Amino acid sequence: MGMKSLIENRNPFGALLGVSALIAALLYVAGFTCRWSYYYNFGVQHLVFSLNFQSFLITAIELIRLPKNFFITLVALLFPLIVINGLLRLLHHFAQKGDSSGWLQKTAKGLITLLALDSPLVIDAIRAVVLFYMTFMLSAQIGYARYQEHIVNDINNPLPAVSLVFEGREDSKDFTLQCGADSDASVHVIGDIKKINTIRDAYRTCNSPDITWRLLYRDSDAIYLFASRPAGMQQGKRPLTLIVPNDGHTFLVME
Repeated sequence: MGMKSLIENRNPFGALLGVSALIAALLYVAGFTCRWSYYYNFGVQHLVFSLNFQSFLITAIELIRLPKNFFITLVALLFPLIVINGLLRLLHHFAQKGDSSGWLQKTAKGLITLLALDSPLVIDAIRAVVLFYMTFMLSAQIGYARYQEHIVNDINNPLPAVSLVFEGREDSKDFTLQCGADSDASVHVIGDIKKINTIRDAYRTCNSPDITWRLLYRDSDAIYLFASRPAGMQQGKRPLTLIVPNDGHTFLVME
């Protein structure tokens, strides 16, 4: 009895640890998926693998910081659980009630036996799968919505407008895609040379009334910039994105 009492007293702490681990895992999935969906649409989803758990945690908390987002997230996670619990209760009800020779009762008992729905472990696993799936889908949608918001060039865009300055090396004037680069300069390309020439000749790397270059991401190896444009001008395409080596000869001017 003493050992049994000890186990019973420790169950609440065990449940707390289990819930804490589940919440941490859900936050990680939410942060990772949101960042992946966001960077994927820029074509630089590999950036996600350089981020740490704290970054994903902050992203996940940001998802529910606003009361509206918190309410939507709560409903999106709780509603499927309510549906699953209702279906399980209904299935057990049909299995326990009614004529033992009825096809409905036999079918319910067969499903419970086949899927091991009388096991608490299986039921908890089903609930966990539903939670993770809904978290994944919701976070991916939020990441895509943020991408759609950030590529629009307007005063409410939270990403800083930047100018990239090349300095301190003799070949800086030969950077192929720099603003105002000489269209006659030779360039070695693997891919679509016409697209490179079009970008250069149309001065698409220069700011204009329709284009503002913004900072997407920066680390010790590279600087990621993209061209934001007014709403409706992207036409479902990815914005023009540049990855420039961060070699100590580049400087960012932000505003």
